[in-house]
Amino acid sequence: MTDSAVLDTPRKSYNHPCLIARALDVLGDRWTLLILRDLMSGLQRYGDILNSCEGISPNLLSSRLKRLEADELVERHYFKGLPPRVEYTLSEKGWAVRPVLLSLIEWSTSWLHSAIGPDDVGEHFSADFAVRVIPTFSFDPERANNLAATMTVEISDCEDGIGNCWSFDVHDGHIHPRRQAAEGADVHLKTDTAGFFRFVRCEADPRDCGELTGDLAAAAAIQSCFQHS
Repeated sequence: MTDSAVLDTPRKSYNHPCLIARALDVLGDRWTLLILRDLMSGLQRYGDILNSCEGISPNLLSSRLKRLEADELVERHYFKGLPPRVEYTLSEKGWAVRPVLLSLIEWSTSWLHSAIGPDDVGEHFSADFAVRVIPTFSFDPERANNLAATMTVEISDCEDGIGNCWSFDVHDGHIHPRRQAAEGADVHLKTDTAGFFRFVRCEADPRDCGELTGDLAAAAAIQSCFQHS
């Protein structure tokens, strides 16, 4: 199927006034919620989202992103340069889907006995997935009022081929993971996978989760934004 054929395919609709049906008209297509998950957890480029959503075709991802942009959940940003690049970010409307994903996580944990632990990293999940997604969806925006801080996490025992540094930028009530160290980060934590889980699950003081340098108060403030599991 060509790009134009994919993009011209009419959206399937329940054609029903029920509010659930109307929400599913926007969010119910396969891959849509996983694309939003990836945007919330720090992926911004088409190729990164394509690799994360293993099994989606390039044409279908393009179609989903265009529809999410048309529905005003996603914003597309074009940057001139050599080469030029395109990045995608969530709008306020897109971020408002986060409670839906949190409810799915809670239901899956309770009824499907699904969870991600240190032993799963490298076996069932990549370190990159765990480091980006777990903080994103254990983050409590209400605990981040007036907090603006950046943290770099360096994990010694990951073998993803992506690198071993991530950063978390907390501002405006959101956490923004990135796949690289942040220049001028307030705090830097060198640790291993187990130490990362201790930090994000609030199981230990930040100083006991690895080698911590920088602003201890910032590290404690960021850690306090995670919900205890």
